[in-house]
Amino acid sequence: MLIRDLFEGGWTTTVTQGTVIHPSTVKKALAIMQKFVSDFNQYAKQNGMPTVKVGHPTGSSAYHDVDPEDKIYGDIDLQIVVPELKDKPNMTTGQVQYYWNKQFGEFAKATKPNYVHPDSTPGHPILKIGDDAWVQIDMMPHPEPLAVWGRYRATPERGVKGMLNGNMFAVIGEMLMLNLQHSGVQYKEQNGSRVPYAATKKDYELKTITTNVETFVRDIFDNEYKDITYRDPKNAKIDPLLIKHPGSDLKEVKISNLVNAVKGMARSFDLNGMYGKGILTPYANADDFLNKFVDIYMKKAQGAIDAPKRDKAETPEAKARADADKKSIAQGAKMVQQLFANNN
Repeated sequence: MLIRDLFEGGWTTTVTQGTVIHPSTVKKALAIMQKFVSDFNQYAKQNGMPTVKVGHPTGSSAYHDVDPEDKIYGDIDLQIVVPELKDKPNMTTGQVQYYWNKQFGEFAKATKPNYVHPDSTPGHPILKIGDDAWVQIDMMPHPEPLAVWGRYRATPERGVKGMLNGNMFAVIGEMLMLNLQHSGVQYKEQNGSRVPYAATKKDYELKTITTNVETFVRDIFDNEYKDITYRDPKNAKIDPLLIKHPGSDLKEVKISNLVNAVKGMARSFDLNGMYGKGILTPYANADDFLNKFVDIYMKKAQGAIDAPKRDKAETPEAKARADADKKSIAQGAKMVQQLFANNN
């Protein structure tokens, strides 16, 4: 579980549970976040720190400008574009987010803005958007060079629960011992061998395969091809699906695009005789790889449905939202399962 999941969407407090988040709610909250960042930047300059910029809303609220007003969002995730810290090289995604969320929290604690609720946690300000109306913003710090990757890594298909899109990235990472969070495709290496990312805390070298969200699946294939065959990826046989779907389509984010990319990658591994070797040692063939992918994916979806955070809902609005979340996740997961089952 990521640190941000502990606080996502205001489930840890009843302050926000009476607020239903519509597109207009998002607009109000974003206007206040502009002030939050402006005030933070003044504080940062006074304290010898670099300034930051408001990026783009991610998650389902990324579509607040085009969704109808009766659309209801679970939460508001907002990208904050931050500078790279030259005195802190090789920070992991979690370390970057922890560092900046700590700064945002210290700013709020020191200055006590009247538009920020005292129950706010670092990086998750609860903003006053009206009389007795509060909404939480989940800030997502992304270093400038990773802003495009970070934005689209966290932007789902319109109308599809965000975690269903995010879990596509997560399962790729789990199966290939990679990390696909907000810093591109990375892995940890010890003595020339890839090691479990989350479990390896020290004495490792952090490697980045790609930060290009439009080609990341093809880039992963190319990396594994080089590692397993010791040959130039230009010589590899590539399945047509991977050629057509090398990564995320930024013009129209679709989960089906990622499903086809994963299918194409799995089949390309097969075409080049890579299963049973290197990082692909646990898998016998493309069907085995894809079946295990779907199994892990569905278990993650069920875990989200059963998440205890939804038991914290106390108001009628929050309970309704929790029930809607569960239904949305179940329907979306079934759609993904069917997309994998389609023999295209």
